[in-house]
Order: sequence, then C-alpha cells, then structure tokens
Amino acid sequence: MTSALAILETEVRELVRRRGIDPTAEPQAVAVLVDEVIGDYRDRSITATLPAMGDAAAASRAVLDAVAGFGPLQPYLDDPGVDDFRVFAR
Repeated sequence: MTSALAILETEVRELVRRRGIDPTAEPQAVAVLVDEVIGDYRDRSITATLPAMGDAAAASRAVLDAVAGFGPLQPYLDDPGVDDFRVFAR
C-alpha cells in the first residue's frame, strides 16, 4: 500500500513539473504547492479511501524537504548544532 507521504510527494512533484517551478530556486512556491496539495488530500480523504496522513505539519515538512531540499538529510542541514557530516565507506 502506498503511504500518504508518497502520494503527496508524487502530486507535488507533478504540479512542480506542470507549472515549471524550479524547486531549488523557488522553495517558497513549492511550499505553497505543498499546502494546496495537503488541503486537497484532506478534502478527498473525507469521501475516498486514502491512507491516513497523520500530522499535517510533519507531512508538509517531509514533502517540502523531499521536493525542494535534501530529503531526510534536510533536518540535519537546518540544525545549527550540526556542523559536520562524515561518510564512511565499508
């Protein structure tokens, strides 16, 4: 089963493509799209069988990070207490 976050991310990415938005240069425009998609998802979930979204703020952040940021690394990049990343190869 597809998760709510996966559905939201797919829908935002499709709108970004259709509208010709550059997520890196226009993160605020992507944030507006994320809010629109989450609102639409909430409305559809009333009458359709969709996976539960959970916390809208957390979903918004995760989708925005995935589309206009560095995905799961973004919270660490935004954290002023993190100043170093190390990658160890096996």
